[in-house]
Amino acid sequence: MQSLIQFTERFGSMLSRVLLSGLYYLVLGPVALVYQRVADPLRLKRPQNGTNWTTWKGTNDTLSRARRQD
Repeated sequence: MQSLIQFTERFGSMLSRVLLSGLYYLVLGPVALVYQRVADPLRLKRPQNGTNWTTWKGTNDTLSRARRQD
């Protein structure tokens, strides 16, 4: 019985490493590569209209809304 418990613990440890490694390399890796090629989170590429100006959207129009700190 003790040897069965040791075997299942070792097998579970090995299986979790294999599954998590497979998840990382087969799912997260390709998604990260595609995101890296497609996305521009820092907006470093020049926009279509030729300017980097973005309009400011104010949410704290009144004093009571400014005090709420949304």
